[in-house]
Amino acid sequence: MKKKFRPGAIAKWAVLIIFTFWTVVPIAIIIMNSFKKAKDIFTSSPTLFFTPTLDNYVNAFTKADFGLYYLNSTIVAFVSTAVVIIVGTFAAYALTSFQMKGANTIAGGFLVAKLVPVISMLLPLFVIINTIGLRGTLGGPIIAHIALNLPFVVWLMMGFLRDVPTELQQAAMIDGATRMQAFWRVLFPVVLPGIAAAFILSMQYSWNELLFSLQLTDLDTYTLPVGIASFTGSVSVDWGLSSAAATATMVPIIILGFFVQRYIAEGTTGGAVKG
Repeated sequence: MKKKFRPGAIAKWAVLIIFTFWTVVPIAIIIMNSFKKAKDIFTSSPTLFFTPTLDNYVNAFTKADFGLYYLNSTIVAFVSTAVVIIVGTFAAYALTSFQMKGANTIAGGFLVAKLVPVISMLLPLFVIINTIGLRGTLGGPIIAHIALNLPFVVWLMMGFLRDVPTELQQAAMIDGATRMQAFWRVLFPVVLPGIAAAFILSMQYSWNELLFSLQLTDLDTYTLPVGIASFTGSVSVDWGLSSAAATATMVPIIILGFFVQRYIAEGTTGGAVKG
């Protein structure tokens, strides 16, 4: 029996193929350009076969202070992500586990804060950070990224914590566990997918964020996106150097996402549905 191809199935596969090409082709071009010499990048037709070179990577890390940008982004991303995960998880736990008046209103406020256009927060955050003397330091983008990521983490974790039966925690406390012991022994393993999803998404945002980092840092505290943007001159763009820097920037997040991809799927879908 020959299988009949339904129009719906054909349309679905067509959309998936188009989306794959839309996503993969630009990344493949960037990676290929990072190994090309300038004469191969600027050919009139795309060059698929070429002699690869590591000159662009060597120049990025030796001549463009890319190693410093890498260190700055690592510090900013890990510190801001660690803070939002810890504070956001316990804030969500307090809003869902304690009988607090206005808890739903507070939760709605976090969601509204996430929906506010990011650029509208630039000026007030810039004024605050400049006033306390943290502009031009790594503390500036760390505070900005915490402010931007915290509402999302609280909202996501509340969705998970609300779905955990209260009887589990009560049973642990009846057995003699304190509230914090019940949280770590009972709730934490259950909401771990949500924590993993919140971690990778917050990490990804902080790692790739440009607008706030551009305004709050100087030459010594540039993060990776700002450093890559600096490769663009007023007249020309060093495509080889930019492609090498972009490729090196993508690698850590791709590796991290690969190891926690199962938790990302469970966390994003679970948090949205369970909340």
